[in-house]
Amino acid sequence: MGNATVFVLVVAIMSLTGISAIAQHKYYARTVKRLAREHDEPGHILVTGRGRSRFRGAIAVLVLRTHDEMIKAAVVMEGASVLARFRGRPDWVGRSAREPLPGASPRVAAAVAEARSQVPGRRRRVPGARGGA
Repeated sequence: MGNATVFVLVVAIMSLTGISAIAQHKYYARTVKRLAREHDEPGHILVTGRGRSRFRGAIAVLVLRTHDEMIKAAVVMEGASVLARFRGRPDWVGRSAREPLPGASPRVAAAVAEARSQVPGRRRRVPGARGGA
């Protein structure tokens, strides 16, 4: 295999990766817009968060009641590739986002915690900060 062939192969793989990443971003944007449109009501807020580990990640998109953080809608994307897709979590609807959620991996739990930190008026935890006096 000559240098030209290797170069063309590398360029093709990088192009495919870039196109796949753009497609996944558009999918994410469509999902967020759909949830925002479906749940555009006073007293509710759409928040997103992400949780990461060494090789895999998770994104949680939640629609919460602002005053008590009860979940009205939830979707989670978890995986290691651009082929990951959002999955609805109807079992979370009606539960508090403050409590541990059923079937949540550590990555998803971290994504939910980050999403909760986006709720207006909620104090954000500073990484590395210690609680107490």
